[in-house]
This record gives sequence, structure tokens and C-alpha cells, in this order.
Amino acid sequence: MTHPLVADESAADFFRKDREYWSKGLIPPASPSWAGSIDYTAMNQPKSKVAKMVADEARLRLGEKYVDSALKLAKLESGYRCHVLGPKTRHGRAVGPLQVLPSSARALGVYNMQGNCKAQITAGILHMEKCIKSNGGSMTHRQLSACHVAGWGGWNKKLNRTAERYKQQYIKMAAVQKIPGWAGTLSAW
Repeated sequence: MTHPLVADESAADFFRKDREYWSKGLIPPASPSWAGSIDYTAMNQPKSKVAKMVADEARLRLGEKYVDSALKLAKLESGYRCHVLGPKTRHGRAVGPLQVLPSSARALGVYNMQGNCKAQITAGILHMEKCIKSNGGSMTHRQLSACHVAGWGGWNKKLNRTAERYKQQYIKMAAVQKIPGWAGTLSAW
């Protein structure tokens, strides 16, 4: 069995499996029960196109410095897929390449995320922008990862035991992400 940190799956998949199966000593099924009937055709963009959209939006809103972090987080969260739906939480289900909760997107001024990959990416990048501003305008990849998973209000605070463990595991997973070769050279985009 491949170690979860090096498996090619999204963070949403990893933590859902941990909560629903591994922590109970069970083996997860091949197809997630929460996936339901998602219309994949509307959101079936090639991964390279999604990566380019993430890079372009990050470059536009955050600057070149944060493009790699945005690409690494999108790889971790969704594997550069638009149709990813996160596990059900008390806050709802995160969606899209950067796994943003619809309530967080609305707070950032993005309302049309359902089936709209561009809007999902914009919401994720706006979330990153809010994180960066919450830290005085600059963040390391590690800080940005913590803020992405814990939110701009809790990324630099000690959370309750379970949430803190989740945050620290997420930071470790984000630290080992590599931008795939097929994503191309950023300067060529």
C-alpha cells in the first residue's frame, strides 16, 4: 500500500478516508459514497488547462511570487480537477480545484461556483489573497498552506486537538507537493 502522503489523491480524499475509514480500521471503497451524481461533462477540463487557469489567476491577483504555492495547493486539493467535491463537514462541502467552501466564496464576493471552474479558481485565489493580507502582505508556502486549510482567522493560532492535527498534517502534505512536469514552465505561460 502506498503511504498516504505520496499517494496521488486530493487532500479532501485523504482526510475523508482518514475520518470515515482508516481511523476505524476499515479499508475505503474504490468509489466514494458521497460523490453522488455529479455532472462531470460540464467540468471535465484537462488538468493542464486547469493548472494554467490557476497560474494565470494567481499571477494576476497575487503576483509571480505565489504562483508555485497556488499550483501546489491546487495539486494537493484536487489534482487540478474542477469537479472535485470535498467531504461533508459541518460547514458544507468544499468544491473546485482549490477546495473552497461556498460560504467562504460568498464572503469573498464569488456567488456562482456551482459548475463554474473559473469562479472556483477565483474564489480559491481570493482566499489566498485574504490570507496574505491577514499577515501583512507576505507569507511563506508553509504559512499559506496553514491559512488555506484553517482560514484567515485561525491559521496562526493553536486550534483544538483534532483541528490542529488536521492542520499540521495538511501542512506536511503541502510541503511535499511538486508541480508536475506536464504543467510546463511557468515562464512560458
